[in-house]
Amino acid sequence: MSVTLLNVLNTVTALGTDASVDANGFLNLQGTPAFKASSIDSVVITPYVAEVAQVSTVTVSTVSNNAVYSLSLICNDVNSGMITSVPLTVTSDSTASNTEIAAAFAAAINGMPELSVTATSSTTLVVTAKAGFPIFTLTTSDSKLSISTSAGTVGVGTGASLIGTYPSTAGYFNAGGFTAAASIVATNNYTQVLVTSTTGGSAVILVNVAATNFADLLGSYGTITGLKAGYRAILSAPATTTAAVTVTTGAIALAGGSVTFATLGAQSGDFIVIGSDITKITGVTGLTAGFGTLTTAAAAATFKYAAWRNLPL
Repeated sequence: MSVTLLNVLNTVTALGTDASVDANGFLNLQGTPAFKASSIDSVVITPYVAEVAQVSTVTVSTVSNNAVYSLSLICNDVNSGMITSVPLTVTSDSTASNTEIAAAFAAAINGMPELSVTATSSTTLVVTAKAGFPIFTLTTSDSKLSISTSAGTVGVGTGASLIGTYPSTAGYFNAGGFTAAASIVATNNYTQVLVTSTTGGSAVILVNVAATNFADLLGSYGTITGLKAGYRAILSAPATTTAAVTVTTGAIALAGGSVTFATLGAQSGDFIVIGSDITKITGVTGLTAGFGTLTTAAAAATFKYAAWRNLPL
C-alpha cells in the first residue's frame, strides 16, 4: 500500500492533540484532513532503535615464526554500497609477536578505506564498524587465531535515513514527494507510525523521540498507542487536583481541587500519569480513591488523566 500522507512532528503538543480521535470518531492528524477512525485497517508503530557498531577482537592464540595467519572479512563497500568479501593474510617474520601480527592485519584493513570497517591494534586486533554500516562478518579457520564479537545493531528511524525514504517536493524533480518531508531533521530520531485505511490510503507519522510530550502520543497511555489497541484515548490535565500512589498497595488518592473520579468518568483501564509515573487504573473505590498497577510511590502532584474509550462508530 502506498503512503499518501506524511506528518513530521519535531515537537509534540501536550495531551496528544497532534494525533487524536474526536467525539465524532474522526482521527485528526496535524496538517492533514481528518478521516474516520472506523476506516482504519491497521496501526503499525516502529520504535526508534539506536545504531550500535559491531566490534570484533582477534586474539593471536599461537605465535609462530614464519607462519601464515588468515582471516575472512565480509563487509560493505562504502562507495558502492555493495557487499564485498576480503581475504586477509599475514605472514609473520622470524621474530614473531602477537603485536606484530595484529598490526599487520590492521594495516591491511586500513589500507582499504573503502571498507565499512576500521582497525586498531596492540596485542590484539580490534575491528570496528563505521557509522551507517554497523554489521560485518569476520571469521577464521586458522586455529592460531580466535575471535570474540560484540554484536552490532542496525539503527531504525534516524532522520538521515528517513530523508532518503521520504523525498521532499522541494526542487525540480518532485514526483512522488511529500511536502512534510522537508521538515525531517537529519540529526533527530523518530518513531514511525503507519496508519492504513480500508479505503486504500495510508499515512505515516514521524514523531521525534526527544520531543517533550512524546509519551502523550506514544507512551503506554498515549493517543496513538490507544488507537493501535482500538481505543479513543482522551487526555486531560486537571489544574489543581493532585494524585498520589501508595507504595506496594497501588492505592490511588486524589486530593485538593474539585476533580474526582466521578467527574473524570474514571473506570478500570484508564491511566493516571504523575510526572514520569504511570499507573493503569484497576479499580475505583470512591470519589477520590482507587487502585492502579503502579506499586511504587508516586508523590502527590498534579496529573494527566487518560480515559480509554471505545472508538465512536
